[in-house]
Amino acid sequence: MAGIVLLFGLVYLVFESVAAAAWVDPPYDWARNFISDLGFADCAVVDGNRLCSPLHSLMNAGLLVQGTVFTIGGLLVTRVTLDSIRRRVTVGILLASSGIGTFFVGVFHQGVAFEAAGLDPLHLAAAALSIGAGNAGILLLGVFTISKVSWRGYGIAIIVLGSAGLTAGVLLRLGIDAGLGYGFVERIAVYPLNAWTVGSGVYFLTRSVRERRYALTRSRPTDLPSGPVESSARRSTPLR
Repeated sequence: MAGIVLLFGLVYLVFESVAAAAWVDPPYDWARNFISDLGFADCAVVDGNRLCSPLHSLMNAGLLVQGTVFTIGGLLVTRVTLDSIRRRVTVGILLASSGIGTFFVGVFHQGVAFEAAGLDPLHLAAAALSIGAGNAGILLLGVFTISKVSWRGYGIAIIVLGSAGLTAGVLLRLGIDAGLGYGFVERIAVYPLNAWTVGSGVYFLTRSVRERRYALTRSRPTDLPSGPVESSARRSTPLR
């Protein structure tokens, strides 16, 4: 179930790509433009950049889907991977908080009227919660699972993802783009969340199939007699 839910994270990636492709004047710049620019509800010049996203509704809908998937999927993953209730609660709160943050990034999407009403801090707070709590939750989940032999590879992979996301998030907060562009740095902070969502979905489904096949193989009888078996009725001697 966790794998199935997490695979719906593909919806967001498709919606984001389609929304970016719809930009024509000027074309969307993946290194310079922020992710939230795709959800900007108007055509306007903001901080010297012209923002005009024809499919902003599609992008914001993708954020709503991603936030829901991340929240539910994260809670299911903690039940599968962690034995300690305390660890489940800690990681679950972080992942669910990130999912809720992503959801509200889509709800509090930016626009001229939105910013004029002074609501932009809500969008920024939701984005910070999504990035910070999500990458911290992924990293902590990796730390807790890496000690188990059967989960070690998964643990190492998500520790790398969480570490990269947190590092990029700090750089973004400090206003450091290292010449890569703030949009690029933001993607290093956000895409580990998407990679964990879809990657975990594929991993859990694949692992589930392997374990079911192994269980079926183990349950098959292997010590069947090679010759014909006489029925008990023929072996028995009737009483007279």
